[in-house]
Amino acid sequence: MSTETPPPVSAAVICHNEQEYIAQCLHSLRWCEQVVLVDSGSTDATLEIARGFPNVEIATRPFDNFINQKNFALSLCRQEWVVSLDADEVLTDPLIEEIRGLSFEKAGYRIGRRSFIGAREIKHGTWSPDYQLRLFRKSRSCWGGTNPHETILLDGDVGKLETRMLHYSYHNHQEYVERNTRYIHMMVDHLAAQGRTARPWEPYLHCVGNFLKAYILRRGFLDGYSGYFLARHIAGGSFLKYRLLSQRMQRLT
Repeated sequence: MSTETPPPVSAAVICHNEQEYIAQCLHSLRWCEQVVLVDSGSTDATLEIARGFPNVEIATRPFDNFINQKNFALSLCRQEWVVSLDADEVLTDPLIEEIRGLSFEKAGYRIGRRSFIGAREIKHGTWSPDYQLRLFRKSRSCWGGTNPHETILLDGDVGKLETRMLHYSYHNHQEYVERNTRYIHMMVDHLAAQGRTARPWEPYLHCVGNFLKAYILRRGFLDGYSGYFLARHIAGGSFLKYRLLSQRMQRLT
């Protein structure tokens, strides 16, 4: 733990109709010098709640994709160090203490997530451990990757924090199915635009491989029905993704 005064930190959050968890998210960022909240047209109480936090600066931008939305939020951050959260993520007090005690000698730090479906924490499978690069130097980073699974592209060494944040992923299994289906189609559009294709046998290979990884190798079975549910739908989602890519390739040939 460093004894030096920690540098000021900006936070970046994107949101759309996140009234259920936005207060917890923003409260956990009360120590930040500035919180940039980029909203894409919320119609619930999200913005009303956000206005109650003095360090929050609200900006609006029509949503096109996650990468562009998060890069816009990053561009509005004034501090060199930025912590980026989704609106359903919450920093715990022990995690805040760990961040404030860092030496900040790395270019960025990964933070683990404790993810939930409803009240059930998912402790195994491919959701745990789930480390995401969320604290980083603005001057050395930008958002990239494949929508909707955006990732920070960082120039420099990366550390890892011991304490994890809370991630209230989905209210129930049905919400997971509905949202993940939308994400799969978004990802296929992104991959197809980049010229990515898939052979007819790839959907089956990825489906079986992802199920075995999530349920057996990563011990998803220890999470009971939720573990089986996630493994099954992760496998099914990978099948759908590569099947759609394969079908697009066949239509072009």
